[in-house]
Amino acid sequence: MIEVEEVELNITLPDDGIGMVIMQPFVELSEREPYRWRTDKKTKQIERIIRTLKISKQADHGSAKTHFTVFPEYAIPGLEGIAEIEEVLSNTSWNGGTIVIGGVDGLTRDEYSTLCNDVVTQVHAENKAAKLRNGQWVNCCITWIKEANGSLKRWVQPKLVPADKEQLCSAYHMFEGKAVYVFRPTISIRGSEPPFRFLSFICKDWIGNIGSLNVVDAVLSQIERKRGGSTDRLDIYLCCILKRNPNPDYPLFLQKTTQYLNENMYIGIRRSDGTVLFVNNAGKNGPGYCIDFGKTGFVFHPNCSFVSHKRYCPPTYSLKAREGLANCKEARFRESGACIISFKFLPPIPAIVRRTPATRMIPINPAIVHSVDASIGGIEEDPRTPGSEVPASVKWVNDCLDTIHFVLRNNGSHPFRNEIKDSHDTVCKEIRRECDEFLCRYITMASCEIEKGKDKWIEMESRKIHNVDNWNENEQKALETVVYSLSIMKVCKPLGVNGSPAHATIKIRDKVIDVIVVSGKTHEECFKYAKKEYPGSGQRFVVVFTHDGKSSLPERHRKGSILDVEHDSSRGPHVADPSSSYYHCGYQNLIDSCFHSQSLEELDGKVSEIMGV
Repeated sequence: MIEVEEVELNITLPDDGIGMVIMQPFVELSEREPYRWRTDKKTKQIERIIRTLKISKQADHGSAKTHFTVFPEYAIPGLEGIAEIEEVLSNTSWNGGTIVIGGVDGLTRDEYSTLCNDVVTQVHAENKAAKLRNGQWVNCCITWIKEANGSLKRWVQPKLVPADKEQLCSAYHMFEGKAVYVFRPTISIRGSEPPFRFLSFICKDWIGNIGSLNVVDAVLSQIERKRGGSTDRLDIYLCCILKRNPNPDYPLFLQKTTQYLNENMYIGIRRSDGTVLFVNNAGKNGPGYCIDFGKTGFVFHPNCSFVSHKRYCPPTYSLKAREGLANCKEARFRESGACIISFKFLPPIPAIVRRTPATRMIPINPAIVHSVDASIGGIEEDPRTPGSEVPASVKWVNDCLDTIHFVLRNNGSHPFRNEIKDSHDTVCKEIRRECDEFLCRYITMASCEIEKGKDKWIEMESRKIHNVDNWNENEQKALETVVYSLSIMKVCKPLGVNGSPAHATIKIRDKVIDVIVVSGKTHEECFKYAKKEYPGSGQRFVVVFTHDGKSSLPERHRKGSILDVEHDSSRGPHVADPSSSYYHCGYQNLIDSCFHSQSLEELDGKVSEIMGV
């Protein structure tokens, strides 16, 4: 049996948005039990924890203070990390009426005993150190409460169900906890202060069983049993799941979440006005695309009155519906790499968020992404962790650029392989620096098909907005085509991305050439699309590279250059004929010129011939 203890807190939360800060760290542990932070990584992680608390203290999310600061499973390096956190929280400059929740790495029996015996520690009788056998270790979370009067206490809750790696051990077993805390602050709503109950589980606890009974069901059953015959409604508004899970979309996790929110059992405990918050480890030690871990965010009951993902593509997080969550709604932070997220959260309580279409609101506003490390002079910040909100296009394009390798990567002996790589890196760096509006236009110009995709756009009054969360491999391939084209041209032409009204601009002599690279089904369709999307700029020439995915454009032998006064304009632009300012080139021709040239001089000649310059 799992014991449940409710703890009343002298804390009142606001109804206009709860300040929250979440750390999503890249956790590096030892290979054997008890799983602890690697010695050479511990000091840096403690510095990052202190930085997270500093960001919490700043409250840049706009709420009066950060009410919840959350660290995932294994994020805190042992007693040393705990001591550093408490030094910050004990300071008079740390606000009262605040909550910090964090997962601690593996503690030995002696370390756990030291933690439990501290005067500020509250631990359930079933979880005391005396319950541990020799050799057992503990994976636990701690909930620190600094009440309005400034008093600081901590509640220790060991993990209830070991993960596979913790269970199939080679030497020492993890202690399995037997009790859960339910905390009861209040929330100020229209002159009243009803309870705002929350509780925490550690990863496998969410889906694990003790005997034949599911852990969450056992906890809810115990809460309902303690209610006795009471007819008063008991609401649980927040359930925090601290995770170290490489597969956060594991079907059983999603299934349990929908079951929990849909109240199929234990109907005396209301969860439909609450939310489940998943806080996971990061998939890499910096921002970027991650296959594993990450995917931190909220899941809500289907009835909550938040705006649909079909109507809104907010910065920093997505509202995209997801398979496996039935009709439940989700607000998921896009960044799965290491970062710190500071945000204001609006709980889906009916008295706060009315359940009518006319008053639909957004669950998070704002959501600010910080790097886990303070910026050092001379080191440029990553656009995905700028210390501000991150538009969806900025995240998407930067992640794509991480996965696009330079065009000659598989040609180790190519004579100018290194030059192409340097050019590729420079082009990518220039694109990364650009703003949301520029990047949306960049992708729109690159993909002939994006305009036809109804799911790529959100209709908002008289304008269309990019639904970036529905960009996929088609847009990624189009961006790759742009990057390959520009990196080849830039190695032999004075090409720049910044400030260009097209994909890039080349300046030769006193003439300016805008470059557009379009992917689509046919060359003709791409060329028409380019002229429609970019009507040109004054007397500039426009060179359009088109890619149909399979063929080159026929070779066209021409006399002179488009920049010459005496030029045969039958196939392209001429300085004396602005109405014929577009010149059509083949992307595959450009690629072939790169692979088949033996020197940069030869490449320059071929590129000049293709472009007519």
